[in-house]
Amino acid sequence: MIGIVIFRAPDLFLVDINSTESAILPTPSFDNGRLPSRDAMNRLSVVYAHVVCTDPWTQTVLSCQSMDTSKKRSDFGLISEGNILRCSLALCEKLQRSNLINRLNRIDKSFRIRITRNGFIWYTTDTMNSMIAIKNVLYEHEFENNIDQLINLYQTLMNKLQQQDDSIVKVKQQTVKKDVEIKKIEQPINNNNNNNNNNAVTRLLNQVIKSVLDKIIDDIEANENR
Repeated sequence: MIGIVIFRAPDLFLVDINSTESAILPTPSFDNGRLPSRDAMNRLSVVYAHVVCTDPWTQTVLSCQSMDTSKKRSDFGLISEGNILRCSLALCEKLQRSNLINRLNRIDKSFRIRITRNGFIWYTTDTMNSMIAIKNVLYEHEFENNIDQLINLYQTLMNKLQQQDDSIVKVKQQTVKKDVEIKKIEQPINNNNNNNNNNAVTRLLNQVIKSVLDKIIDDIEANENR
């Protein structure tokens, strides 16, 4: 089953298994004692485990140790990627028997899903749009049994999400284009301002030089008249 860690203690995890009472996952209950670090697995982390012990008088005990010793790699343990949904037990049972998963796999080859019997569904895809569309389709399946209609819903959602993405890209491109055009317009204005400033400085220098030369000539004439 899939659960969500709600508390980490030195010797155990308390795990939300979508029940009235949380389950216990002892810290040694990992293959080869490979307990994930506190940074990797802490509160709100998602874990895939199997039930070791359950009865009406004690809390359910979980384990992430492989039940098949012949396997090289166990699927049990921390789930670090993908999306998790909380749903009804009826939907989990329905998805176990439904052809919807196979149909979605044909459309999206990257689609992977794990359905448990405790009301949690884990799945992953390569794109965010597909992740959103599949989430809506899975929830809709609780009330809709027509698989063709659900597939049409998935394709409709994907088209709408793609149109939204295209609109956002178009708006960004238009914004960048306007910024470039504004800069092109501002550039000549800046050049004209610089030219005007340069011309004003040149005229001022000419006036100063002319005033100095006039004074020198006046002094020379005055000396000759003496």
